[in-house]
Amino acid sequence: MRKYFFFDIDGTLTSPLDSCIPRSTVNALRELQNKEGTLVLATGRLQCDAISLAHELGIDSVISDGGNGVTIHNQIICHESLPLVSCKKFLEGIQGVYSWAITVENKMQKYTLDTSYLEETGDSYYETIVVPDFDIHTIKQVFKIFVSCPLEEESNLNFYGLSHVRLKNDILLIEPTSKERGIFKFLQSKNVQNYEVVIFGDGLNDCSMFRKEWMCIAMGNAHPLLKNKAAYVTDNVDENGIYNALKHFKWI
Repeated sequence: MRKYFFFDIDGTLTSPLDSCIPRSTVNALRELQNKEGTLVLATGRLQCDAISLAHELGIDSVISDGGNGVTIHNQIICHESLPLVSCKKFLEGIQGVYSWAITVENKMQKYTLDTSYLEETGDSYYETIVVPDFDIHTIKQVFKIFVSCPLEEESNLNFYGLSHVRLKNDILLIEPTSKERGIFKFLQSKNVQNYEVVIFGDGLNDCSMFRKEWMCIAMGNAHPLLKNKAAYVTDNVDENGIYNALKHFKWI
Protein backbone atom coordinates (compact mmCIF):
# COMPACT_ATOMS: atom_id res chain seq x y z
CA MET A 1 0.00 0.00 0.00
CA ARG A 2 1.39 3.41 -0.98
CA LYS A 3 1.08 5.73 2.01
CA TYR A 4 3.56 8.60 1.57
CA PHE A 5 2.99 11.03 -1.29
CA PHE A 6 5.52 13.74 -2.18
CA PHE A 7 4.34 16.53 -4.48
CA ASP A 8 6.38 19.16 -6.26
CA ILE A 9 4.53 22.48 -6.29
CA ASP A 10 5.15 24.61 -9.36
CA GLY A 11 3.92 22.91 -12.52
CA THR A 12 2.75 19.86 -10.56
CA LEU A 13 0.19 21.17 -8.09
CA THR A 14 -0.02 24.64 -9.61
CA SER A 15 -0.88 25.49 -13.19
CA PRO A 16 1.95 26.90 -15.33
CA LEU A 17 -0.63 29.27 -16.81
CA ASP A 18 -1.75 31.14 -13.70
CA SER A 19 0.15 29.56 -10.75
CA CYS A 20 -3.16 28.50 -9.21
CA ILE A 21 -4.01 25.03 -7.91
CA PRO A 22 -6.86 23.49 -9.94
CA ARG A 23 -10.00 22.63 -7.99
CA SER A 24 -9.72 18.97 -9.02
CA THR A 25 -6.25 18.84 -7.45
CA VAL A 26 -7.46 20.35 -4.18
CA ASN A 27 -10.30 17.82 -4.06
CA ALA A 28 -7.95 14.94 -4.89
CA LEU A 29 -5.55 15.87 -2.09
CA ARG A 30 -8.42 16.09 0.37
CA GLU A 31 -9.67 12.65 -0.67
CA LEU A 32 -6.17 11.24 -0.32
CA GLN A 33 -5.88 12.64 3.20
CA ASN A 34 -9.24 11.10 4.06
CA LYS A 35 -7.80 7.76 2.90
CA GLU A 36 -5.04 8.28 5.50
CA GLY A 37 -2.36 9.10 2.96
CA THR A 38 0.53 11.19 4.28
CA LEU A 39 1.07 14.21 2.04
CA VAL A 40 4.36 16.11 1.83
CA LEU A 41 5.33 18.98 -0.45
CA ALA A 42 8.77 18.65 -2.10
CA THR A 43 9.86 21.94 -3.58
CA GLY A 44 12.69 24.31 -4.36
CA ARG A 45 10.80 27.06 -2.55
CA LEU A 46 12.09 28.58 0.68
CA GLN A 47 10.84 26.90 3.87
CA CYS A 48 8.56 29.75 4.93
CA ASP A 49 7.06 29.92 1.45
CA ALA A 50 6.55 26.17 1.18
CA ILE A 51 4.97 25.69 4.61
CA SER A 52 2.59 28.60 4.00
CA LEU A 53 1.16 26.92 0.90
CA ALA A 54 1.18 23.56 2.67
CA HIS A 55 -1.04 24.94 5.42
CA GLU A 56 -3.53 26.17 2.81
CA LEU A 57 -3.83 22.54 1.71
CA GLY A 58 -4.02 21.09 5.21
CA ILE A 59 -0.47 19.70 4.98
CA ASP A 60 2.07 20.07 7.81
CA SER A 61 5.26 18.59 6.33
CA VAL A 62 7.50 19.89 3.54
CA ILE A 63 10.79 19.17 1.86
CA SER A 64 11.88 22.71 1.02
CA ASP A 65 14.88 24.52 -0.45
CA GLY A 66 15.47 21.80 -3.01
CA GLY A 67 16.16 19.20 -0.33
CA ASN A 68 18.12 21.42 2.08
CA GLY A 69 15.10 21.93 4.32
CA VAL A 70 12.93 19.36 6.10
CA THR A 71 9.84 20.28 8.13
CA ILE A 72 7.86 17.49 9.79
CA HIS A 73 4.56 18.21 11.53
CA ASN A 74 5.39 21.94 11.49
CA GLN A 75 8.77 21.42 13.17
CA ILE A 76 11.87 22.44 11.21
CA ILE A 77 14.16 19.41 11.39
CA CYS A 78 16.87 21.00 9.26
CA HIS A 79 17.32 24.05 7.07
CA GLU A 80 20.79 24.09 5.57
CA SER A 81 22.53 26.93 3.78
CA LEU A 82 24.05 26.70 0.34
CA PRO A 83 27.86 26.20 0.59
CA LEU A 84 29.05 29.56 1.92
CA VAL A 85 32.54 29.56 0.46
CA SER A 86 31.22 28.76 -3.02
CA CYS A 87 28.52 31.43 -2.73
CA LYS A 88 31.01 34.12 -1.77
CA LYS A 89 33.39 33.16 -4.58
CA PHE A 90 30.51 33.17 -7.05
CA LEU A 91 29.35 36.63 -5.96
CA GLU A 92 32.89 37.97 -6.06
CA GLY A 93 33.20 36.67 -9.61
CA ILE A 94 30.08 38.39 -10.93
CA GLN A 95 30.42 41.64 -8.95
CA GLY A 96 30.37 44.59 -11.32
CA VAL A 97 29.41 42.37 -14.27
CA TYR A 98 25.94 41.05 -13.38
CA SER A 99 23.53 42.51 -10.84
CA TRP A 100 22.24 40.15 -8.16
CA ALA A 101 20.04 39.77 -5.08
CA ILE A 102 20.46 37.31 -2.24
CA THR A 103 18.21 35.61 0.34
CA VAL A 104 19.99 35.07 3.66
CA GLU A 105 17.06 34.50 6.04
CA ASN A 106 13.98 32.30 6.12
CA LYS A 107 11.92 35.23 4.90
CA MET A 108 10.50 36.03 1.48
CA GLN A 109 13.02 38.83 1.05
CA LYS A 110 16.21 39.33 -0.91
CA TYR A 111 18.94 41.92 -0.50
CA THR A 112 20.85 43.77 -3.19
CA LEU A 113 23.41 46.59 -3.36
CA ASP A 114 21.50 49.03 -5.57
CA THR A 115 18.49 49.31 -7.86
CA SER A 116 20.21 47.70 -10.88
CA TYR A 117 18.77 44.22 -10.31
CA LEU A 118 15.19 45.49 -10.07
CA GLU A 119 15.60 47.85 -13.02
CA GLU A 120 16.97 45.08 -15.23
CA THR A 121 14.56 42.30 -14.26
CA GLY A 122 11.45 43.84 -12.72
CA ASP A 123 11.55 40.77 -10.48
CA SER A 124 8.73 40.72 -7.91
CA TYR A 125 9.43 37.22 -6.61
CA TYR A 126 10.16 38.05 -2.95
CA GLU A 127 10.51 41.60 -1.69
CA THR A 128 13.77 43.19 -2.87
CA ILE A 129 15.55 45.36 -0.28
CA VAL A 130 18.37 47.69 -1.35
CA VAL A 131 21.26 47.81 1.15
CA PRO A 132 24.16 49.82 -0.37
CA ASP A 133 26.68 48.62 2.21
CA PHE A 134 25.63 44.95 2.16
CA ASP A 135 28.81 42.93 2.77
CA ILE A 136 28.81 39.43 1.29
CA HIS A 137 31.85 38.52 3.39
CA THR A 138 29.92 38.77 6.68
CA ILE A 139 26.93 36.60 5.78
CA LYS A 140 26.50 33.36 7.73
CA GLN A 141 24.02 31.58 5.48
CA VAL A 142 22.66 31.78 1.94
CA PHE A 143 19.43 30.20 0.74
CA LYS A 144 19.09 31.67 -2.77
CA ILE A 145 20.98 33.92 -5.17
CA PHE A 146 19.15 35.69 -8.00
CA VAL A 147 21.26 36.90 -10.92
CA SER A 148 20.30 39.16 -13.82
CA CYS A 149 21.94 37.11 -16.57
CA PRO A 150 20.65 36.24 -20.06
CA LEU A 151 20.55 32.56 -20.91
CA GLU A 152 23.10 32.97 -23.69
CA GLU A 153 25.66 34.38 -21.22
CA GLU A 154 25.22 31.70 -18.57
CA SER A 155 28.20 29.73 -19.87
CA ASN A 156 30.45 32.66 -18.95
CA LEU A 157 29.92 32.05 -15.24
CA ASN A 158 31.96 29.97 -12.82
CA PHE A 159 29.43 28.43 -10.44
CA TYR A 160 31.98 26.85 -8.09
CA GLY A 161 29.83 23.73 -7.94
CA LEU A 162 26.59 25.54 -7.08
CA SER A 163 23.41 24.13 -8.63
CA HIS A 164 21.24 26.53 -10.61
CA VAL A 165 17.98 26.78 -12.54
CA ARG A 166 16.28 29.39 -14.69
CA LEU A 167 13.64 31.42 -12.87
CA LYS A 168 12.94 33.38 -16.06
CA ASN A 169 14.77 33.90 -19.34
CA ASP A 170 16.73 36.79 -17.87
CA ILE A 171 17.00 35.56 -14.26
CA LEU A 172 19.34 32.83 -13.08
CA LEU A 173 18.54 31.28 -9.70
CA ILE A 174 21.16 29.61 -7.54
CA GLU A 175 19.41 27.09 -5.27
CA PRO A 176 19.73 23.43 -4.21
CA THR A 177 18.32 20.81 -6.59
CA SER A 178 18.67 17.61 -4.55
CA LYS A 179 15.17 17.05 -3.23
CA GLU A 180 15.93 13.38 -2.62
CA ARG A 181 18.26 14.36 0.27
CA GLY A 182 15.37 15.84 2.20
CA ILE A 183 13.07 12.96 1.28
CA PHE A 184 15.59 10.44 2.61
CA LYS A 185 15.74 12.31 5.92
CA PHE A 186 11.95 12.32 6.15
CA LEU A 187 11.69 8.60 5.36
CA GLN A 188 14.36 7.69 7.90
CA SER A 189 12.63 9.68 10.63
CA LYS A 190 9.37 7.82 9.95
CA ASN A 191 10.89 4.40 9.23
CA VAL A 192 9.15 4.40 5.85
CA GLN A 193 9.82 1.63 3.34
CA ASN A 194 10.57 2.47 -0.29
CA TYR A 195 7.50 0.63 -1.58
CA GLU A 196 5.30 3.05 0.38
CA VAL A 197 6.56 6.14 -1.47
CA VAL A 198 5.00 8.00 -4.42
CA ILE A 199 6.63 11.03 -6.07
CA PHE A 200 4.92 13.58 -8.34
CA GLY A 201 6.89 16.10 -10.41
CA ASP A 202 7.22 17.99 -13.68
CA GLY A 203 10.57 19.78 -13.94
CA LEU A 204 14.27 19.12 -14.31
CA ASN A 205 14.77 20.01 -10.65
CA ASP A 206 12.62 16.94 -9.86
CA CYS A 207 14.98 14.53 -11.60
CA SER A 208 16.98 13.72 -8.48
CA MET A 209 13.89 12.48 -6.63
CA PHE A 210 12.70 10.33 -9.52
CA ARG A 211 14.43 7.18 -8.28
CA LYS A 212 13.79 3.58 -9.29
CA GLU A 213 13.04 2.46 -5.73
CA TRP A 214 10.09 4.89 -5.53
CA MET A 215 6.89 5.09 -7.57
CA CYS A 216 7.47 8.21 -9.69
CA ILE A 217 4.73 9.94 -11.65
CA ALA A 218 5.39 12.72 -14.16
CA MET A 219 2.78 15.27 -15.13
CA GLY A 220 1.67 15.42 -18.75
CA ASN A 221 3.27 18.87 -18.93
CA ALA A 222 6.56 17.54 -17.53
CA HIS A 223 9.96 17.95 -19.17
CA PRO A 224 10.68 15.06 -21.58
CA LEU A 225 13.73 13.96 -19.57
CA LEU A 226 11.60 13.59 -16.45
CA LYS A 227 8.93 11.66 -18.35
CA ASN A 228 11.62 9.21 -19.41
CA LYS A 229 12.45 8.55 -15.76
CA ALA A 230 8.83 8.13 -14.67
CA ALA A 231 7.02 4.87 -14.01
CA TYR A 232 3.81 6.56 -15.14
CA VAL A 233 2.89 9.76 -16.98
CA THR A 234 -0.43 11.32 -16.08
CA ASP A 235 -2.33 14.18 -17.73
CA ASN A 236 -1.38 17.85 -17.61
CA VAL A 237 -1.87 19.65 -14.32
CA ASP A 238 -4.63 21.72 -16.00
CA GLU A 239 -6.34 18.55 -17.21
CA ASN A 240 -6.91 16.91 -13.81
CA GLY A 241 -3.48 15.24 -13.85
CA ILE A 242 -3.20 14.72 -10.09
CA TYR A 243 -6.78 13.55 -9.66
CA ASN A 244 -6.60 11.19 -12.63
CA ALA A 245 -3.37 9.57 -11.47
CA LEU A 246 -4.65 9.00 -7.95
CA LYS A 247 -7.85 7.52 -9.39
CA HIS A 248 -5.93 5.38 -11.88
CA PHE A 249 -4.00 3.66 -9.10
CA LYS A 250 -7.09 3.52 -6.84
CA TRP A 251 -5.43 5.60 -4.14
CA ILE A 252 -8.62 7.64 -3.90
